[in-house]
Amino acid sequence: MGCGRLYRTVVAARTLGSGGRLAAGLGALGALAALGAPAGVRAQQATGTITGRVTDAGGGTPLAGATIRVVGTANGAQTAADGRYTIRGVATGTVTLQVSRIGYTARTVTVAVTAGQPATADVAINQAALSLSAVVTTVTGEQKKAEISNTVASIAVADRIAETPVATLGQVLSGRAAGVQVISAGATGAGSRVRIRGQSSLSLANEPLVYIDGVRVTSTTGAGANTAQAGIGVGGSAASRLDDINPEEIESIDVIKGPSAATLYGTEAANGVINITTKRGRAGRTRWTLYTENGLLDDPNKGSYPDLFFLWGTNTNPAQSQAPRQCVLSQVASGACRADSLFRFNALNNPSTTPLADGNRSQYGLQASGGSERTQFFVSAERERETGPYRMPAAEVRRLETERGRAVPIEQLRPNAMARVNLRTNLTTQVTPKADFNLSVGYVNSEIRLPQNEDNGNGLMVAAIGGLARTDLRDGRGVALNGYRSFPMGDVLSQTTSQSINRFINSFNARWYPVSWLNTRANLGFDYTSRNDAYLNRFDEGPFQQPLRSGRTESNRGEIAQYTVDVGATGTFTLLSKLTSKTSTGVQWFRNYSSRTYGTGENLPPGAVQLTAAAIRLSTQATDEAITLGTYVEQILTWDDRIFLTGGLRYDGNSAFGSDFKGVFFPKVGLSWVASQESWFPSGDWVNSFRLRGTYGSSGVQPGTTDALRFLSAVGTTLTGQVEAPGVTIGALGNANLRPEYSGEFETGFDATLFGERTSLELTYYNKTTRDAIIRRTVAGSIAGVADNFENIGSIRNEGFELSFNQRLLDRRWAGLDLNVTGSTNRNRILSIGGVAPIFTGNRSTQWNRVGYPLFSMWQRRYTFADANGDGIIAPAELSLSPDTSFIGPSFPTRELAVSPRLELFGRKLAVSAQFDYKGGMMKLNNTLRHQCQGGQACRGLYDRTAPLAMQAAALAANQFGVFSGIMENGDFTRFRELAVSYQLPDRLTTRLRASRLALVLTGRNLAVWTPYSGVDPEASVGNGDQRGNEEFFSTPPLRYFTGRLNVSF
Repeated sequence: MGCGRLYRTVVAARTLGSGGRLAAGLGALGALAALGAPAGVRAQQATGTITGRVTDAGGGTPLAGATIRVVGTANGAQTAADGRYTIRGVATGTVTLQVSRIGYTARTVTVAVTAGQPATADVAINQAALSLSAVVTTVTGEQKKAEISNTVASIAVADRIAETPVATLGQVLSGRAAGVQVISAGATGAGSRVRIRGQSSLSLANEPLVYIDGVRVTSTTGAGANTAQAGIGVGGSAASRLDDINPEEIESIDVIKGPSAATLYGTEAANGVINITTKRGRAGRTRWTLYTENGLLDDPNKGSYPDLFFLWGTNTNPAQSQAPRQCVLSQVASGACRADSLFRFNALNNPSTTPLADGNRSQYGLQASGGSERTQFFVSAERERETGPYRMPAAEVRRLETERGRAVPIEQLRPNAMARVNLRTNLTTQVTPKADFNLSVGYVNSEIRLPQNEDNGNGLMVAAIGGLARTDLRDGRGVALNGYRSFPMGDVLSQTTSQSINRFINSFNARWYPVSWLNTRANLGFDYTSRNDAYLNRFDEGPFQQPLRSGRTESNRGEIAQYTVDVGATGTFTLLSKLTSKTSTGVQWFRNYSSRTYGTGENLPPGAVQLTAAAIRLSTQATDEAITLGTYVEQILTWDDRIFLTGGLRYDGNSAFGSDFKGVFFPKVGLSWVASQESWFPSGDWVNSFRLRGTYGSSGVQPGTTDALRFLSAVGTTLTGQVEAPGVTIGALGNANLRPEYSGEFETGFDATLFGERTSLELTYYNKTTRDAIIRRTVAGSIAGVADNFENIGSIRNEGFELSFNQRLLDRRWAGLDLNVTGSTNRNRILSIGGVAPIFTGNRSTQWNRVGYPLFSMWQRRYTFADANGDGIIAPAELSLSPDTSFIGPSFPTRELAVSPRLELFGRKLAVSAQFDYKGGMMKLNNTLRHQCQGGQACRGLYDRTAPLAMQAAALAANQFGVFSGIMENGDFTRFRELAVSYQLPDRLTTRLRASRLALVLTGRNLAVWTPYSGVDPEASVGNGDQRGNEEFFSTPPLRYFTGRLNVSF
């Protein structure tokens, strides 16, 4: 480990020192700043003040949170709750104001400013889901959407949460951006995973980068590709650092999709970027917002899980025992067994044995915002608690209390829970009219309990539906199992697993406009997480097997840190009367560090819980570190504010690259043409704006931190005379030429607003090819201890279409009706795997990665069947298997559609919104059913002669031939994702309570699902990664929520 760490440090130093190109970037930045620096002290310039109000052009209502900025300066303001703003220190003369807000068409207005006299500029802006003058956040700072030659999805989170509360960032993103898929877990505290435009890597992570206020943050679920971030396993879904982020603190999110958009983000951005902007203070008196939310949650399948089956019978041969025995239909058909009675049972559906119960959720938060025109603040504090849908059955509680002579602790009674505290302070200060800075400080404290579950022989779901359908069995001590597999449910839930974190996300953002044409910026910050995972199975508790009953404890302590230094500058020049130039350059430095110390202890004394008390102890350590240094330049030429030509180039060095690979270039080029501004374009209210865009760009995904290294691994050895001594073996061969996975993407499409900006439409086509994909190639067996090595030999393609559509069907002062639709397709294909044999992934090698087919696609032998003798039973002889394995289908959705209507009534006081979410074009391995048919001996098709013949054939193929194509099912589904009803109480009552706004919100989430899939849930999947596709293996469905919320502003 020490040798590897030292080598990584040398590689990092080499990479950072190889940068003549990097130095050139720094030099360019310095040259721009020098050009704008004053030769001496400036003379004082006369200034004035601009005041005004920003309103909704349709209803006349004031708009809070609109940004007004004096073009060419850092001077600006945000509107308060009444829509008013004040900008001081504005240079005299005619200035241009840019007014923008998410969900509205931005406007520019000119104002004449006179020294010592306030100027007034009231601005009304129109609602529009698509606005080409809207501002989005990019590497180079804020840019108008019209300038950007690729699609960027913007989500007004603050507005959405006010009417549709959400608990996690995954819920914020779900169905809100085309091409963004969110896969939810089925337990409190378990993390969501996000994929943008499909999967592009077989060996590395497919997760997008996440930035908060300009600083890169950790967003992995579980360990990702980083062993130093691994935690204590529970068998399935782990906590996600993405869901640590509190949606209540977020103002907006920009989703930057794919390499063509993310070129300037560099080596780790091929899977897209999620840019989060937190809330800022607004000038004026302090405005307080108090919210409280309470509600219930449950497993939507509670009481309706599929039954397990068992067929009782006797031998037909009188020479054999006539005691009751297990019969299967094939034995009945052959005459070997005489069926007696069919028993069906599921402990999850039985009120006296089920561990499923109603959970609950509570959330309390307070936010304050205010300040002067020069300095504004935003402060937020929130406490959130959630108890998951699992509870130890009452009969098991009584049994354990009798056995132990003491009460069962709460962590065993309710093994799934979460408690979280979020704190944030944001401070914005305008130092001078030409300079401002923002300081953001965020803190998260989280405590999560997760049950042992999913792919876990000692887990909850395996115990409940992984064994025989019998209620007469007992464990090794003679304790009744009550329908469970091997251990009573009380013993299963006596294992406790927890994770606690303390996390700090801090950033400092500064902007300086030394002259009107030059904008300089700096983003500095870090994201630091201290994490402690713990597992405990006390002495003489837990499942009746060793070493658990002797007591076992595990401790995993670690830290994860991301550091960001990002400096840049943009110069804007007028070259001709209609031709302007914008040149941006910058340098970025990132450090990604994680470490952990993991220890296990066995044979605990009675009552002991600490690792130091164990008789047998073992510990391991791991450290990972990667450093990236990159520089970029981007040039935008604008003709008459309607044609935008963009070119850019980024160069990155990274410590994870092979020692002989110095660095990588990522180019981009794009064109955006606002055709509706051409003189020949048809005039009229039916087409308000129309833009064509096209771009090509590239970015990458870095190798794992040690993938390129040759190193030795420590092992223990026994010498002659049984003397133990340290030893080493070859840990990895290394690859001095290992490069990042390189993704190049072409994107084209159009944006349009129609019919008085009542209709907005975006259509995009993308084609992304990833080359140099990293694959483990098997090496010669003569190399002792090494089975494979990382090489850049793969190539993968993703292509598809994305649609965003918004229609204002009704827009009156008393009522409004909107319809928002997002949809996408994705066609994933492996182009090359370097000539190696198909790579198997998934349980029972049910997924093959093969040229010409999707990543993680499903393969199996097919079969045909026929009830030849008409006895209603499929016998082995009536099943015909194909000799070869064939392609069954992709394991991830290839098409998705989200429909979100919103109705406003009674002067916009009452709002009703909903979302319906469709995902399709995928096959899903019902691996739970595979186990029940093959190993658990409990599926209906084995025992029930009234079962459909297709069900019998699928069960027989799995049970006797190990063929699972019959349980690879159509995974398409439509889910009623959310329903929210928001009512703003009358102004009379609000005034009487001395508040400015009172609103009640009722929300339901995951209310129903329609699907041909017969398993637990089409969205249930094992774990948080892609390696097992979308398979269900004792997985649990997304939780159903019913909550009520009160929002109070004063």
